Amino acid sequence: MIIFNFGIPNSGTDWSQEVFKKIWESQNFKFQVEDASTQEELNQIIDTMNVDQRMILRFHSLTEEAITAAKQDAVRPFYHYRDPRDVVCTEIENSDIPFATAVDLTVNAYQQIHHALCLPGIMVIPYEHLVGNTEGLIFQMATKLGVLLKLDVVSAIADEMRALQTEPQYAATASTAENSYTAQSLRIDEEHTSESPCVQPLIVGKWRDQLTQSEKSMVTRFFKPLVDQFGYGE
Repeated sequence: MIIFNFGIPNSGTDWSQEVFKKIWESQNFKFQVEDASTQEELNQIIDTMNVDQRMILRFHSLTEEAITAAKQDAVRPFYHYRDPRDVVCTEIENSDIPFATAVDLTVNAYQQIHHALCLPGIMVIPYEHLVGNTEGLIFQMATKLGVLLKLDVVSAIADEMRALQTEPQYAATASTAENSYTAQSLRIDEEHTSESPCVQPLIVGKWRDQLTQSEKSMVTRFFKPLVDQFGYGE
């Protein structure tokens, strides 16, 4: 089984990447983790992937090869999106780029959403559900992978994810804690280390506080069709 973990940049794919790992670790599954930063890397990984093995593949920009591959029965696609105004704000913050450049990048990213939504069996994940529906979301992500998690395991994963946002090294200590379910299931091999990447704190509506008044007016007006479509407030 192959997990396609993708979507709008800065919309929670890093969070989901860690959740997918924890779900499979809870089942003692062996798996590979790949992160494609370019379309060329994505296509190379897709060309060589083995659908009879487990892999979590994270990327952001769809390609024709990815669309074709996502239609295979062994591939589980998960698509993430977020308020485009927050995406702009986060792009500026993380990439240290001008406001206009961040707007252009966000526009380009959202041009692929209709291609993604047409993929068979896709699970669409709003960023806001990562914040306000954590346990339910984790449970549904697991069932999409054919895993029925016990509710206490779901709660444990949710707690670890909350801690990971404030303490990046939490996953390393949690994996060896006596009261952690991962203590018996986590394996360290070529694909897994005791160190876990930083998961950014989940913040909804950051554009209201971090953009200037003129920038807030511009993004709200510019992205009004998307804001209305997704039901985000002004």
